[in-house]
Amino acid sequence: MTFFFTRALDSFLGRGDSAITVPALDGVLRPNRRLDDAPERIPVAAPSGIVASHDGLVAGSGNELLLLAAGDRSRILHRAGAAISCLAPAAGGIAMGLEDGRIVIAGGEFDGVVFPAVDGARCPTALTEEDGALYVCHGSAQNLPTAWQRDLMERNASGSVWRLDLRSGRHHRIAGGLAYPAGIALSDDGLIVSESWRHRIILLDRDSGAVRRQLQGDLPGYPGHIGGRPGGYVMTMFAPRNQLVEFILRENAYRRRMMAEIEPAYWVAPTWRSGRSFYEPLQGGGVKHLGILKPWAPTLSFGMVVLLDGQGLPCDSFQSRADGATHGITGAVVIGNSVYAASRGDDVVVRLDLDS
Repeated sequence: MTFFFTRALDSFLGRGDSAITVPALDGVLRPNRRLDDAPERIPVAAPSGIVASHDGLVAGSGNELLLLAAGDRSRILHRAGAAISCLAPAAGGIAMGLEDGRIVIAGGEFDGVVFPAVDGARCPTALTEEDGALYVCHGSAQNLPTAWQRDLMERNASGSVWRLDLRSGRHHRIAGGLAYPAGIALSDDGLIVSESWRHRIILLDRDSGAVRRQLQGDLPGYPGHIGGRPGGYVMTMFAPRNQLVEFILRENAYRRRMMAEIEPAYWVAPTWRSGRSFYEPLQGGGVKHLGILKPWAPTLSFGMVVLLDGQGLPCDSFQSRADGATHGITGAVVIGNSVYAASRGDDVVVRLDLDS
């Protein structure tokens, strides 16, 4: 009873979960242009993720798995039966989550194995493997990965984390009721998961799925991919939070009419890349002068990669601001002294140095 009274009071006063405030970028998240200043940019059409493999750097693009090379010399390693939504190294090969819910393995011990979609697990958004067990995030029980904006606007919290045994093919749900889990990484004491619509990073118990603790909360963007790196983790935020979006998420009647009457490309919602059409919202807030878009202009897209230490605390960031050209980061990997980031919004994979 107390919980529902508190929720009602928060809604009336505009506080707690009903607040429309967005955290400022400060400290190690202070705005910068490091993604746009990267010394190397490899063209890749709408990359859905990026991982390091035995062969080199691999990215998903549409239904193709690409081995990346400078310029236009990238080559196709595998063609899947549907668009690739996420990928991860697995048992010497690459595990791919597909838009139709299937999990496919290319290369390694389980080359060619296909795991069909099962009820409640048809929206693969993130993968990680350990000792023949594949841990899979499914962002939603209602929507496919391509409909992530709709899932946010519907205010769903139907995501789940599953364990898939690569040898037997058996699925087991570890956790449910998550607000679009979009990234997963292994730690010594559990599973680190990014919960996008709640703007937080949590640690789950591997057996019970219980939330052991929150590592990061009230982030300034929607957290996505998480991967390991020496001494910590690398995390992406695929879109920024925005006060107008936060307000609309609380205006149920307006939000429902918007989804029913307006094309999704023109919703007041975060996106991989904004600013390409005057039909989009926030055009008047672009603070344009002499044809220049100000870097601090209101925006529905940006680029951000964050390095986390072993405790999950941010220690460095790489960004592309409102006027940048590296938006919609869907994956990042650290190799040696370099960070590679996949920009779905601007069709590019960038490389930059950690000391840049």
